[in-house]
Amino acid sequence: MNKRILLNLALLIVVSLVLALIIFFVNLWLFSSHPEFTSEEISFLEGIVLIPSGILFLLGSGGINRASSAAALLAAATEAITGSKTVGPSEVYRRDAWKPRGFTRFGLVLIITGIILLIICFISVSF
Repeated sequence: MNKRILLNLALLIVVSLVLALIIFFVNLWLFSSHPEFTSEEISFLEGIVLIPSGILFLLGSGGINRASSAAALLAAATEAITGSKTVGPSEVYRRDAWKPRGFTRFGLVLIITGIILLIICFISVSF
């Protein structure tokens, strides 16, 4: 493997591990005075929430923005009302190339942090 890829992967894992440990210790500090919630339960819920939110950040909005969608809808409505050929939705969508605008690194950090929180939760429950 490339050295740069391994360095980026190690950096993502280290940042996720540090973030997961900070979250876990903040949970210990905040929820130690509340006996109805344990820190393991809160870590489990945070891990479950972080994984889908990381996936959503990873996916991003794609290449079709609101302005292009509105322009395509307006062009289709104009063509339907007037009956004349205008710039159609396919031409509007063709101008927008697929450019992922998701926060890729942030999404990966959230996913890895959620997995680490789930692992911490299952390890702390077993002891």
